[in-house]
Amino acid sequence: MKKILATIIIALCATSFAGTVGKPTEHLALPEVSGGHLVCIWDQTAGAWIGGFESYDHSGTYNFAVPEWGRWYWIGLWDEAKGEYVYSKWIGHFLTD
Repeated sequence: MKKILATIIIALCATSFAGTVGKPTEHLALPEVSGGHLVCIWDQTAGAWIGGFESYDHSGTYNFAVPEWGRWYWIGLWDEAKGEYVYSKWIGHFLTD
């Protein structure tokens, strides 16, 4: 009886989350650069920077876990020596029916 009840509870919990979508992760290709660079992310809706600026590891890619659906994010690559952005990209993720 306990196994049947546990199975029913697990099935109900699983179906309550069926059809939902998690938040996406962006895998951005960044240009080949040398020297010190920072990755900067701006949340347009909140009008604020997300977290601190991160040092770019020159791997050619950057993974960004999108914090919220329905917002625009600007990702910039800041060249510390030149004092300017050398790359930028807007991304947005929106749920549709």
